[in-house]
Amino acid sequence: MKYMDWGNMRTGLEALYFLDNALTDPSEEYLRIIDKEENEAYLKYIVDNGSGDTLYVIFTEDIVLIKGFSHESSLSQFAKKEFDRSVIQKIYEGVDEKYISLFDDREIDETTFFIWYDGKIHQNKLSDDDGSKWMMGYICETYDDFKEFVTDYYEIDFDENLLEKLYTDGKLDENELSQLIGGES
Repeated sequence: MKYMDWGNMRTGLEALYFLDNALTDPSEEYLRIIDKEENEAYLKYIVDNGSGDTLYVIFTEDIVLIKGFSHESSLSQFAKKEFDRSVIQKIYEGVDEKYISLFDDREIDETTFFIWYDGKIHQNKLSDDDGSKWMMGYICETYDDFKEFVTDYYEIDFDENLLEKLYTDGKLDENELSQLIGGES
């Protein structure tokens, strides 16, 4: 299936997923920063920074959906005395129900921003404090952004040629991967 893309989002997320898989020991799944799910309808990446913030990026044939939750955002309903579903409904206003249904009720409740791209960018921005600017930093749309993020996050000086190949191709063969992470400190 051909998925719609927005810039190089898919490339950066796939490279991060590949690298995170290689560097996260299966016994330490809780340390994983990104997960991936694919079925006949969509390709979904979930970034969870382990601090209560999540970013979902879903690629379908005709739309890219980005749902984020920043626990420190003033829009987080979990920090309120009373949960106000109308705030969340405003965030999703204008989004086709078939796309909203890709998220379960808990995931919808955990929303401080929602962006959808169908050739144009759409967002019902209710506050400058929605966490979108900060959370979107996990989506590396350029190799330089990707290199800076993974070098800082994993605290490893990667071989630049192999890291760029990973970013460009979204994967490496076993030998290349071994060389890339072999310099791990």
